[in-house]
Amino acid sequence: MKMTVKTEGLPAEYAAYGEQEIVTFVKGEKSKTEVNSMMFNTTVFYDGNKLTSLSDMMGNKSGYTATKEELEAQDKNKTSKPKIEYTTEKKNIAGYECTKAIVTNNSPDKKEQKVILWITDKIKYNKNQNKAPGRSMDFGDLKGHPLGMEMAQEMQGTEMKIVMTTTEVSTKPIDDSVFAVNTEGYKMMTYQQFQDQMKSMQRGK
Repeated sequence: MKMTVKTEGLPAEYAAYGEQEIVTFVKGEKSKTEVNSMMFNTTVFYDGNKLTSLSDMMGNKSGYTATKEELEAQDKNKTSKPKIEYTTEKKNIAGYECTKAIVTNNSPDKKEQKVILWITDKIKYNKNQNKAPGRSMDFGDLKGHPLGMEMAQEMQGTEMKIVMTTTEVSTKPIDDSVFAVNTEGYKMMTYQQFQDQMKSMQRGK
């Protein structure tokens, strides 16, 4: 699957920084997601038992691994699950009929965060594949794979909207070599170390 992500509402001089290209490969339980932008490149691998995330932020290479058990434990520790509302509204995206779903999460500061998703039940959705940098939104037990997303966001007083659209879906066979992980040159962390780092960065804001 090839997707584009655009952040609407940014000042013109920063508009290019709000654009990303995402390519996702899925074969059974295995997946690989590549996120490319002007600021960073991230590749996330998941083999059904372990997630490996590798990020390159302007030459600063780091990564972490997380087991399936660690990812599922994170779900169990959450005090509330996202609310999912399925509508009757339909849209065709990349040749697939998609249904509009509205997912509502409560952020740590108790604010509701709504995301509009366009999902298809023709493509298997694995929520563990979604646990990656830039994809921290919890979609819960979603009944279908999202091919489109719209989410409002505020940053330093600026109202923005993030729009993700799938532009192409290919069903051609994928060679197993696509899912080979190479961590050479990356400073690797455990999942706990990564979570601690994220919490420290959030406290520093």
